[in-house]
Parts: sequence; C-alpha cells; structure tokens
Amino acid sequence: MASHEPDTGTDTTAMLAAVGIEVTEEGKARARRRLDDARDRWTPALEAEAREQLGLPARAA
Repeated sequence: MASHEPDTGTDTTAMLAAVGIEVTEEGKARARRRLDDARDRWTPALEAEAREQLGLPARAA
C-alpha cells in the first residue's frame, strides 16, 4: 500500500526550481492539507463508484 507521507525531497524541489517553479514550505504544507482533506472525504462507496465509472473490477474485501 502506498504511503500517505510521500517523499517531497530536494530532488523534486530542485527539478521544479530548474524550470522556474518556486516550491516553498508553506506551499508544501498547503498541498499536504488538501491531500489529507481529499483522503478524509474518500469513502468505500466513492471508490466503488469511481471503479465502476472507469470500468475497473470491484476490489476484493
């Protein structure tokens, strides 16, 4: 299972800086909050609906 705490190390930050995108600690914190909010709203019913819409098989319990 994927971690809920992705590595936001300097490699990604440096890569974005190389193309002119500034990454701040405040921006990373804001993104983490938005991801946490989305995870809180995600329910098994929403997952089942999304899988059905995408034509994916239902997950085994």
